[in-house]
Amino acid sequence: MSAELIAILAVGAALGGVLLTSLRGISDRLGKVEERLGRVEQRAARLEGLIEGAGLFRPAEAIEPATGG
Repeated sequence: MSAELIAILAVGAALGGVLLTSLRGISDRLGKVEERLGRVEQRAARLEGLIEGAGLFRPAEAIEPATGG
């Protein structure tokens, strides 16, 4: 094998290793974002329930549409 071919294969292997390491880190970060988003969704649902339970706002279904006539 020529020196150029060995260099090309070595660079390819190095780039593959860097990509795999980067993708693993990104995957971990996305997992954490997903967990945080789940907690935000739970909090928003809780707030919606509290607001509806307090009777501060009428549900959207109870509001009659305006008639244009």
